Formats: sequence, structure tokens, C-alpha cells
Amino acid sequence: MNRRRDDLRSLLLGGAQPSSTPASLEAAPETKAAPAPRVSDLSAAGDAPQRAASGEVQQRTASGDIAHRTASGAVRAMGLSLGQKAREAEENARALQTLRAQLEQGEQVVEIAPALIEPSFAADRLATQSEDAPEEPDFAAFVEDIRTHGQQVPILLRPHPEAAGRYQIAYGHRRWRAAQALGRSVKAQVRPLRDAELVVAQGQENAQRRDLSFIEKAFFARSLDERGFDRATLCAALAVQSAEISRLLVVARAVPAGLVTAIGPAPKAGRPRWLQLVELLARPSGNARMMDALASPEFRAAGSDERFALVFAALSARAPAPTTEPEVVLPDEKGRALARREVKGKTIRLVFDEALAPDFAALVADRLPALYAEWRAAGGAQPATRERSARSKGGNKER
Repeated sequence: MNRRRDDLRSLLLGGAQPSSTPASLEAAPETKAAPAPRVSDLSAAGDAPQRAASGEVQQRTASGDIAHRTASGAVRAMGLSLGQKAREAEENARALQTLRAQLEQGEQVVEIAPALIEPSFAADRLATQSEDAPEEPDFAAFVEDIRTHGQQVPILLRPHPEAAGRYQIAYGHRRWRAAQALGRSVKAQVRPLRDAELVVAQGQENAQRRDLSFIEKAFFARSLDERGFDRATLCAALAVQSAEISRLLVVARAVPAGLVTAIGPAPKAGRPRWLQLVELLARPSGNARMMDALASPEFRAAGSDERFALVFAALSARAPAPTTEPEVVLPDEKGRALARREVKGKTIRLVFDEALAPDFAALVADRLPALYAEWRAAGGAQPATRERSARSKGGNKER
């Protein structure tokens, strides 16, 4: 017991090593138990990347303990650079993913060459459909505004369903045409739209901006109807009730497409006037009159509303009464016409030559009451006429 106490005192006070080993320790086998991991060691292992970036380097000593030392300035700078590049790469990946999502949703505005863009499959505006028709009066000012201030509002496109690398317009045809005129790329949003989504977006944009004229709406509805869209889609695209869709289709199916193309949008001509035009076209002379109006020089020089008015006036005019050459009903002994009969429509005139037979017209006028009474007594027909009619009936009976 005293010996053990002396050994402990020697160890604590820095004295000589104990001279002998206790019996309990001599009996223990010569094995080394692994020291339990310390909390500081575990945290140090997990923080290794951060220490590398900050320049702190780990080094294991000969006894197995881990010692920390500060790296040189070059090593520290390299660690900082690597960490920054890793963060930048991660940020770029997130930005690319966001950009792709924005493009898919049509939120990102891109610039596209007009030559890669095609108009919507469903025509709505009529101003550019006729090569002979004059340009919209405000289009030149619209182009000049974009030239001066740039395109402020992007158009909406979809990837062309049949041509890879090309696009199709949902709305923004005038801005696209202005970009073509200026030789500029057009600002656009691109969305993967189905056909029904495209026409609904097209119609809603028109309603929010310059509204379609009645005939434009009619032919837009006809175009969608012929493509098989249901009535609900037509109502949504045109923002009207189903009953109005029916009226639009009636006019669009009755008015020749060539006539509408030649006239243009005619914004001042509403539904009543177009319905009247449908009735006028149904008359026997309607088609011939329409063609005459379209061929007139006045029509070619007029604007859209004036063109409609010219066609409407030509179809509304009364047909001229048919006329015949004057017929000589009473010649004199020399074959000169004492009296002529002139027929114009339902009007018949007897014209007397006073130079050849003075006062003869007055004599006929005096005897008109007696002639009329004779005509009435004969049943409203001349005797010769009754005789011819009787013979005709008798002949039919014999046959």
C-alpha cells in the first residue's frame, strides 16, 4: 500500500518512474483498447470541408491525435475560389431551371425573326386579306409609333404544330406586320397552346383591344365552326352568347367570301345592314349587280366602309323599267305615223303627231269615255280579243 502511494507521488511530482508494476497490472494482457471518440473529434470530421475552404488543415500526429494548423495564403485562396465556383454553378443551375419554366409558361419575353412566324390558322382581321384593298388608315401611324418608341407589348406565339423551328401567332398580328415592315425582330412570349386555347386567347385579345367588326366576327366564327370547334369554344373566343353565334353564322354562310374579302372589315356596317345585304343578294339580279359594283373604279378607290355602301346601294337600286321601241299604231296614207304606242314598264303612252293630223288627238280624247264604256261592257276586253280567246278554248276542246 505504501509502495503504491510512493509511485503515485513520484508521477504527480515529476519524480522517477515507479520501480515496479502492481500485480493487478502485471496480470493484464498486453492489448490496447481503442480510445472512445471525443465529441470534438466528431465535429471536427464533419467540418472538414469548411476548414479546407477557410485554410485550416488537419494533421495527424505520431501518437494518433489530430492537430490543426493554419494553411498558407495560397492554399486558403484556392479553397475560397473553389467554394465560390461551386456556389455560382449551383446558382446558374437554378437560374437555368427557372428560365426553362418561364419559357414553358410563356412568361419570358424573347425576340424572334418575323420570317419564322406564321399567322393564326383562324383568320379574324380582314384588312390584309385583299391585295386590292387599301391598308388600314391607322396602320402607317402604328408602324411609325413602333419605330419611334419600340414594341411595348409582346405578341403571343406557340411552337408551330407542323413545322419545327417555326411559330404560329395566337394574337399580335398587327405588331408582327409592323415588325416585318420595319425589318426588326418581334418581341414575343411562347406557350405550348392547343388549338382551342389559341383561338380563345386570340378572341379575348381582340375583345380587349380593337374589337372585331360584325363581319369579321362572323367569318371568325365560321372559320372556327368549320374546323370542328364546339359552340362553347366559339362563345368563349368571341365573348358572345350562343344566339349571337347563330346569327353570325347565318350571315357568314350567306355572304360570298370573295365579297367580304373585297369589302374588308367595314366597321360602321353592323348586323342589321349585313342582314339586309343578305336579302338583297338573294334577289335574281343580286349577283350581277354585285359584280358590277366590284368592277367599278369608284369601288377600287374607296375605303372599306365606302365599299360596303357602294355594294349596298347597287343592290338596293330599283331595276330600270323595261322599254320597247315605239310602235306605229296609226299610219297615214303615205305610211307616216299619225299615232305611236310607247311601252315603259307597266305604262303605255299614245303619242300623236299634231303636224300630220291636227286636232286628231283632241278627237280621240273626246271619245275616250265612250270607248271605256264599250270596253267595260265587253267584260274588260276588246271584242277581237274575246273572239281570239274563244277560238283558242274551242280548239283546245277539239284536241
